[in-house]
Amino acid sequence: MRNYMELSKVKFFISYFLFSITCIYAQTDPMLYQRWNIMDINKVRTQFNNTGLLCDGNQQNIPLAKPPAFEYPNGSGLSYGTSISVVIGAPGLQDTGAVGGENPTFLEYLDGTMDEGSAAFWDEEHFAPYPEIVGSSNATLSTDHNTWPQPWPSTIPGTNQPLIVGPEGWPGIGEGGSIIADQETYSVMYAWKGTDVGNTGRRWLKTNMEMRGFAWTGQLYQDFIIWMYVIRNIGSAPIVDMRVGIHSDFGYLPIFMPPNPWGDDDRHYYDPVLQFAYGSDDDFYEPNPTGGSLGEGLIAWSGTLALRMPGPTKKVQTYDAFHFWMEATTPRGNGASKELYFRYNLSNSGDPHDSNNDGIDDDFNENGIPDDQEGGPGYYLGLGADGLQVLGSGPFTLNPGESDTLIFATVFGMSKNQLYKNARNALVLYNSGFKPVKAPEPPKVEVVPSDGKNILYWSLDSESDPEFEGYKIYRSADNGLSWGSQTFNDFEGGIHFVPLVQADKVDGIKGNYRTLPEFAWFYLGDDTGLPPIKVIDNDSLLFFKRGDTVRVFVDDNVINGLNYRYYIAAYDSGNGITGPLENTPATKPQNGTNTVQAVPHAPVSYGSLSQVKVVPNPYIVANGWEQGDERQIQFTHLPLKATIRILNSAGDLVKTIYHEQSNSIAPSIAKWDLKNENQQLVAPGLYFFHVESAEGSASGKFIIIL
Repeated sequence: MRNYMELSKVKFFISYFLFSITCIYAQTDPMLYQRWNIMDINKVRTQFNNTGLLCDGNQQNIPLAKPPAFEYPNGSGLSYGTSISVVIGAPGLQDTGAVGGENPTFLEYLDGTMDEGSAAFWDEEHFAPYPEIVGSSNATLSTDHNTWPQPWPSTIPGTNQPLIVGPEGWPGIGEGGSIIADQETYSVMYAWKGTDVGNTGRRWLKTNMEMRGFAWTGQLYQDFIIWMYVIRNIGSAPIVDMRVGIHSDFGYLPIFMPPNPWGDDDRHYYDPVLQFAYGSDDDFYEPNPTGGSLGEGLIAWSGTLALRMPGPTKKVQTYDAFHFWMEATTPRGNGASKELYFRYNLSNSGDPHDSNNDGIDDDFNENGIPDDQEGGPGYYLGLGADGLQVLGSGPFTLNPGESDTLIFATVFGMSKNQLYKNARNALVLYNSGFKPVKAPEPPKVEVVPSDGKNILYWSLDSESDPEFEGYKIYRSADNGLSWGSQTFNDFEGGIHFVPLVQADKVDGIKGNYRTLPEFAWFYLGDDTGLPPIKVIDNDSLLFFKRGDTVRVFVDDNVINGLNYRYYIAAYDSGNGITGPLENTPATKPQNGTNTVQAVPHAPVSYGSLSQVKVVPNPYIVANGWEQGDERQIQFTHLPLKATIRILNSAGDLVKTIYHEQSNSIAPSIAKWDLKNENQQLVAPGLYFFHVESAEGSASGKFIIIL
């Protein structure tokens, strides 16, 4: 009994010790609750975290970067973000109730949501997440219920203010807590000493922030994400002469692109009327991560549009463009430390690029005259892709319990004109109170692949819109990078694809749109009538059920074995406020969205393999049959399960392929990438194949010509 009691005591003390260590560690490292997720519902795709950082291109250590970091367009694999984050600062002389840590020499405060790797800011991660909002291993996202905390806290963490959860189960900012965007984020974080715990002079302002991201689909809204930060004083004394800024660092390639992680020079511009800090690559030439190079028209423009700044004016009061390592610790460069960042970048004091000391950089040749008055460059040149920009508020006082709001948009376009157009669309949406003007509801689509054709079925949901005019069917052979072989430009340089098929109502509305001149490029159709209606009379479909009413289109101009992606856009006739609008494709092809994909194929073989063959035969490299850069031949008319052995002319086994429906692009197709078991490309010549299955066997030969 004594031994058992002694053992129990030992176990208790060990458990208590481990629990204590865990508690101490959790107390000293609140970043254990840091979570990441991806916004991906429109053409701008990015990682973000629940401590306020919107991307991590990690220019200090590329292997630690987190793609996508503002990938644009979605699916391109090209990321432009290094670090987009928020900074909050104030002069060093503050009441002790407004600040934490130690500051015996009254140096300035600067808390940033960036970390060192992504931002070259040497005092990192000054905001930590409240665990009450952490619901899973990913940051909360409105479109993923698995990330939501269960339950949501009744009050906003760090405050006694109620957290209003709307009818969708999400704490939105719409009426009654409703969701306003197609995809939203929500997190709450608080300022602390940061993760550089070994340094001296740890100090911070007693604030917390509610962070939200908003993304919309649709023609007018697909090229930007809007971000909102509600900044609150949770101390017991006012924060005096506080400033808030947007740290905006777009790399303009080559983020995640070896062998050169730095790239060449980038240009950075500021439009004070629009409050828009933006830029692009200096010479419009960069290496392409998939091979070759990118030129003008293929390298994106991007920028940060300030919609609402904290402070009494609600406007941008300072703008600083600088290099993250050149001339650091000088007014011209990156302050790096908290106090110098506050002076040089957020307050923009003493910068020779500021001609009149009003806080706005406007003189990049440093001759004392604004560039726009004497023909100066009008932009800041960041050498080696390391330039960045800060948009700052003016000074203001935030009393205990008070809050102020920062709202900005991260905007993209493939040209300067497109970028400006998209920025204005973001501004219009903000000024409308986030009330988007959209095309008719997207149709729900299902595709059925068949022999030499793909059959599209879609719902009639779009047609309930009173301004509905018709459908456009687009087809892609490159997984959505392009939507057809023919394009045209609108009046602002925007590129549009000519649809595979356009079908519109017979109502006399046809030809080019005429009401608003800027939309005169939009073609309304030829009164061709809508595709035929069918009532589903069987249970063979996956999404649609027996009795559903759908429209049908058969694409019989396809090649068996190739992958085709489709999206069906419903469009309207325009409403006089804006021109005609049409749906944009869903970012992920899936039956039940307006975007689907399929591989047409011959029927599966049963009882005999006499139809099995190799396509193409002979195989000639670069014959245009494949899609993308992949070399492949296909074995067609296969049964559901088979073993394929490929031999060279000497009879040596080159490759064995185990075909099953679950690992193939289609039930009757197996593909081969022309590589042997050692992943080496085979030599040109004559090859033989032998197919074995429960349905029988087949043999044949084919030729490879390289």
